[in-house]
Amino acid sequence: MYTHAMQLSTMLQKMEQFYTPLISDVMDSLGLPSGVMDHSIQAILPNPNLKVCGVAFPCRVAATDEYVEIDKLLEMVDAIPREAFVLVAADQDIDAALWGGLMSARAKAQGAVAAAVNGGVRDVAQIAERAFPVFGTYRCIKDIRRRGFMHSYNVPISIGGIQVNPGDIIFGDANGVVAIPGDHFATLFKELMKAFGEEESTQQGLIEGESAQKLFREHGRF
Repeated sequence: MYTHAMQLSTMLQKMEQFYTPLISDVMDSLGLPSGVMDHSIQAILPNPNLKVCGVAFPCRVAATDEYVEIDKLLEMVDAIPREAFVLVAADQDIDAALWGGLMSARAKAQGAVAAAVNGGVRDVAQIAERAFPVFGTYRCIKDIRRRGFMHSYNVPISIGGIQVNPGDIIFGDANGVVAIPGDHFATLFKELMKAFGEEESTQQGLIEGESAQKLFREHGRF
């Protein structure tokens, strides 16, 4: 998939010049299934300039009405690898926080780049203090105990209507979150570099007063 870990790290860093709409458009042009997660999954802290890219570390939460201690959750947090984009997906809405401030502190110390959940997030001030990007569907004060438990981690999951496997590439910005199949990342990256240049040329032409129709004919972007 990648020549070596250093090449992957470089590609992940360079991804931050792009943005989710362009990634989605290029995936469409390559005939790849849409990786765009449901629009309900958004950055918990608004930042129009937010861009973050990492390797999927997917986790599954199961619902319960019994008290289950968080041992497995703590184990998961300690297992987060560097450059991980942590994804926590509950099988159903459990009306509880799937992510919080202490998890953010540990994840960032481990070298993770961000987290996204298909449910609640709490400890917003602590997350802001750590400057750790977190995406979720709502803010929720409630603890996970008696509502859900960490079932498994580093396993395939479904989140925001998208199937995600360990090792897929996840990109998030102020528009939302998109998942890129790991096997197609290198090909997509090359196409993104080309598309980004075309889009930049189109935007510059528009700023200078050129016709949208003319620019579309020249660059194929709008």
